[in-house]
This record gives sequence, C-alpha cells and structure tokens, in this order.
Amino acid sequence: MGFPKRLGIYILILFIPIFYRWKWNENTVFVSSDPEIKYYQVIQNVDGGKAEECYFPAKEMGFDISMVPFGYPWAFFLKNGNCVFQYPVIFTWIQKIFISISSKKWITYIPILFFFFNFCLLDRILSRFEKRGLVLLFLVIFIQCLTPIFLSSLDYSELTLTNFFFLSAILSFYEFQREKQFRYGILLAVSIAFNFQLRPESTIALIFFLVLTFTFGKEHWKQIKNLTPYIFLCLALQFAFFIWNHNVYGHFLGMRGLNTVTDMESGGIQRHLIQEWVADLWGNDFKIGIFKGYPILILGLIVVWRERRSELFPLVLSGILFVLILPILSPYRAGVDIFGMRYYESGVYLLMTGAFLSLGRKTSLPTFLLILLPFIYFSYKSDSRAIKQWTSSAKLYHQVMKEIDTLQPDLIVHRGLSLSYLVGYSYIQYPQVAVYSNEDWMNVEKVLGGQKKRVLFLQWEGNKLVNEEFPESIWKQKFDINFTLEPRNFKILSEHSLAHFKGFLLEQKR
Repeated sequence: MGFPKRLGIYILILFIPIFYRWKWNENTVFVSSDPEIKYYQVIQNVDGGKAEECYFPAKEMGFDISMVPFGYPWAFFLKNGNCVFQYPVIFTWIQKIFISISSKKWITYIPILFFFFNFCLLDRILSRFEKRGLVLLFLVIFIQCLTPIFLSSLDYSELTLTNFFFLSAILSFYEFQREKQFRYGILLAVSIAFNFQLRPESTIALIFFLVLTFTFGKEHWKQIKNLTPYIFLCLALQFAFFIWNHNVYGHFLGMRGLNTVTDMESGGIQRHLIQEWVADLWGNDFKIGIFKGYPILILGLIVVWRERRSELFPLVLSGILFVLILPILSPYRAGVDIFGMRYYESGVYLLMTGAFLSLGRKTSLPTFLLILLPFIYFSYKSDSRAIKQWTSSAKLYHQVMKEIDTLQPDLIVHRGLSLSYLVGYSYIQYPQVAVYSNEDWMNVEKVLGGQKKRVLFLQWEGNKLVNEEFPESIWKQKFDINFTLEPRNFKILSEHSLAHFKGFLLEQKR
C-alpha cells in the first residue's frame, strides 16, 4: 500500500475528532478550563492585543484589571503590575496565521489539523524502518489512535502542535544522518527550540532520545561535529526566546518557569514523590494511571531488552525513561482521571514507535494484530471514557451558557474564582469581573454609577479543593470565598440555578 492510499485513510480517521469537536461546539464554541484561556489569547491577539496579556473586556466599562475573573493557575500579576496568561504564545501566533486566511469559527479545529500533520510525520519516520505499506499503516494508526496521543486531537490545546515539532525534530535528525543537508539541520534546530517553548517536558524526552542515539550509535563524535552549526543555531534561538520571556514575564523560561520556581521556593506545592509516581503510572482516586489506562504501553517494557543491540533501542529506552521519570521531574501534570496523561505523549511516541516496530518486524501482520487485540480493547475503553467525560462536560457547559444567554446580563460578577473554569464563550459575549468581599462589590456599584445595568452575580456554594497540586494559600484567598452579597444601590430581581452554581440577577434601584 503506497503513501497516497495511507494518506486517504488518515484523512478518513480525522473525521472522528472533527465530528466530536463539531458535536461539542454545537452552534458556538466549547472551551472550558485550560482551553478557554488559550482561546481568549487567540481572540485577544487577532483583535490587535498582545497574546501574553490577560484578556479583560470589562476594562471598557471602567473596571480595573485587578478584577479579572481568573487567577492561579491561568492568570498572574507580575511585579510591574501587568496581568499575563501563562500559556505559550507560539501556539497563539501560529493559530493567528491560520485564522488570517480562514475565520475565527475554525479556531478550535486547528489542533486537529496538526494531529493530521502528525500522521504524515510519523508515517515518514516509521517508513525508515518498515517498508511494508499495510504494516506501516497499522503501526501509525495504533500509535496515533490507541494510545493517550489520541486524546490531544479531542482537546483544544497546544499538544498536537508540540507533538508536531517533536516529530519534526526526530524526522529531521534521521534525515540529516542520512543526507546531511542544510534544510534538515535548520528544521532540527527550529523544531527543538519551538518544542521547548511550547512544553519543556517534551524536550526532555527529545534530549533522552538524542543522547541515547549518540551513545549507542556509530561515529557519534563525527555526527556531533556535523551538527555543531545547528546546535549553535538552536541555542541562539533559545537565547532569543529567553530574552523575550525575561522582558515580558521576568523569567527566562516564561510564565510557566516563573510559576514553577515561585511555587517550589515558597513551598506552595507539597510534593509526595512516591505517591505521585504510583498515581501517575498506576492510578489513585483521582488519576487512572497511564499503564492502567493504556496497558498497550507495557509492550515497550517487554521488548526493550530484546532490542538492546538494534537501532530501535534508543527509541524504546528513551520512551521508558521519560514515562518513568516524568512524575518526579515535573510537579505539574494537571488533569484528574484520564486527562493527566497528556504530559506523557512525547515519551509515548518514542516508546510505542520502538515497541510496535520491534513486534512488526519479527512477526507476520496477522500475528501482530492478534498480539495487539487484547490491548486494543483497553485502549478503546480509555478513549471512550475520555469522550464520555468530554461529552458530559459539553452538556453542562452549554446548559450554563444558554441560561446566561436567557438572562442577557450587561455584566457578570463572580464571587471568587471557583467558577472560572466554566466561564467559556460567555466571556467573549458579556463583560465579567470577580469580587472577594462586599467591599469589592461596592466598588462594582461605584464603577457602574447611575448606569441602568442588569448584573448577574454568580456563586458556588460548597466548592472544595480536590487537587493537591493547588497551593492552599491561593485557594483560601481566591477560591474559598463565601461572603453573603449585600447590595446597596442594587436590588435582587430573581434567583437562578446554573448547573451547580447559584445566580442572582440584580438591577439598580430606581
């Protein structure tokens, strides 16, 4: 089977995430939690603002940026008073390029586009080792769709773009070994630099792979010599990004680096390394565990020793090292249940590429499929579990959005930040602020003055901290807010239930 036919099948598979994104978006956009912040960054940048700055439409009504309804872990105030969102601006900038030739309504589909590009890159990488077209097709599909990697196609995030640069780096490295052409060296340097800026954890997997390839390869000193100009180019690009990050965020690693260092120095996050390691790999009450959710990854542990003398060994070993070490290296693997697996995708690519190639080369296609059959069930089960949870979240999300649209407020006021994960598209439509006391509410009344505005006051009773990766002090100051609203110049017209939130519609007294 030639590449054009395989490409046609990859395009058909692409309709699965496209269908779910269309279904979840309905007639608007489904973005909550992390994705909503990334969406606001794009909207802000497309409309002429800076991608890194906090998007705050309520400033047009006269409200100060200090009342932005977002905080840790999404929005931060720097020492100079600027409010910034923490997610990498490269993702925003690249989306802006695509939107300039299309439309804003396609923003949430852009990660799916890069998921398709990753099919093509992975096909090209695997074709270096496997020449049978049908076997190659199954290898690519299994890696992309029967591992945690598939989850990134359903999410609105920078993950598929991160994986794009990750795979581009691996492919260009292999191609440079074969031809030593200038274009492959440039692509390698740029891919590593962009990959690091998008998600530094992913670059750790890349470093493992490159170091092991040089260690176990032939003429490694000669290879390093050939790559030296591009190593310097990569370092120069990183240095340029470091300067930009430092000027904007006050830390050379950007907002994520500043956030991590601050939390570690202050003791804001308590690490329990053994418990975290077990939870990430085999699960606990809040996480499913990567090996438990996708037992197919265990194949990599099985084949690693058998491939210790082959060219596949650096792939398998670097993947195993990354998956086993990441829970200790990184304090941030946010996302309960199945969604915490997104941080492992780079290691999964390496591990499963080596494992599947090893099995595919030593067995016939029917035997290969027979071996994988039991694992396919568990992978399908985990993928379905994620889809059901996203579907349930989308239903709740649209329920809240429709209720807000029915009330048509001129301003939405949040009691604390406990509702910030479900602000979604309403933030584009309605100005919103956060208050933490009745004194803050009095400031809202002062800003509105004599304007006849309908205000929707939202609160969440009984919200509890369920994630140990959340600093307790911030929770108490910004999230665990339970004051009773005491309006002075406004009166409560009606009370409403928006999912598990309570809302009060207020209007100024005559």
